[in-house]
Amino acid sequence: MELVCTYIESENFEKSVEFYKKVLQIEPNEFCTNRWVEFECGNKLSIYNRKYDEGKINNINYNEAYIKDFNKLKSEKKNNIVTFNFYTDNLKEEYTRIQNLNLGQVSEIMYVNIVEPYFYFNISDPDGNILEICSGNYE
Repeated sequence: MELVCTYIESENFEKSVEFYKKVLQIEPNEFCTNRWVEFECGNKLSIYNRKYDEGKINNINYNEAYIKDFNKLKSEKKNNIVTFNFYTDNLKEEYTRIQNLNLGQVSEIMYVNIVEPYFYFNISDPDGNILEICSGNYE
C-alpha cells in the first residue's frame, strides 16, 4: 500500500485554492471545476470542495452508501489535527516571502536541536490546517 494523495476538505474552496497557489507558487491540476484540484509539490496535496457534492447529492453519481456517509459527516469537523511539513533551502527568504503575501499570521522562526539543527515557522491555511515551513539552517 502507498499514500497517493493527502487532501483537505475545505469550507472555502476558492480561498483555499488561492492560498495554496500563492504559498506553493504553482498552479494546481484541476480535475473537476469547483470540486477538486491537486498540487504536485513533492507529494500530491489536493483540495476537495464538499459544497460541490452537497449541491448534487441526489444525482446518479453517488451511491446510497456515499450519500448516507456524506450526510452523517455534517458535524463540526475540523482539519487541524495534521501538520503539513514543507522544506525549503532558504528559510529566511521563504519567511519574508510568506509574510509579504499577507495570508494570515506567521509565527516567529523556531529552533529545535535534538538530533540535528531544525528551523521552522508556521502559518495556517483558511481551514485552520498548519503548514510548517522548515530548513536545516537559517542564514
